[in-house]
Amino acid sequence: MGTTPGEPTYTVTAEGAHDFARNSGNVTAKVGDVAEFDQVLTDDRIYVRGGTGTETMPWSYTDRADAKVQHMLRPPGNDAAHLLRQASMSSGYERFGTEKVAGAATTRYSAPLSHKALAFNMTKEARGKSDQLRDMMGGEIPVTTDVWVDAEGRAVRVRLSLDIPGSVSSTTTLTLGDLGLAVEVTVPTAEGSEDSEAFSG
Repeated sequence: MGTTPGEPTYTVTAEGAHDFARNSGNVTAKVGDVAEFDQVLTDDRIYVRGGTGTETMPWSYTDRADAKVQHMLRPPGNDAAHLLRQASMSSGYERFGTEKVAGAATTRYSAPLSHKALAFNMTKEARGKSDQLRDMMGGEIPVTTDVWVDAEGRAVRVRLSLDIPGSVSSTTTLTLGDLGLAVEVTVPTAEGSEDSEAFSG
């Protein structure tokens, strides 16, 4: 997650499965050694449960349409589709040679991320902060999009990175594996979950 000089660095890791055709998936996310959350994404909702240490919460949910970006380069609900959407909004990709990703031969392409893509689906507050940072920079915020594509033309890794020396830095990386395998998503029952207006993606 983005940090400013003098503040600690926060690392969020998430692993799961996603069915892009049905816009659904499941993921377990960890914030360092501090917190762990289970999430289920459906076309309509994002369910979440978990907590910090011995304090845990049961399943709660928010409407997926209400899940907005609160921090730059941090997809709401750890939504892999959101990150791919941002990458697809970039243009002017240049080829940067071949590399291996998870054992697969890939070609890496790189392009600047437009402000429109950066601010995609942001909250009003987050959008205001990004606009303010852009004005301070006197132009586009320097975010780089890197996409690794395999021999079949499939994206197997996407990385968005921002580094403004003396100001803020943040990197988000999505690695896709086991492409084409079926994804089973178990949705929490309505009786076992509660609506949550305080959901934070």
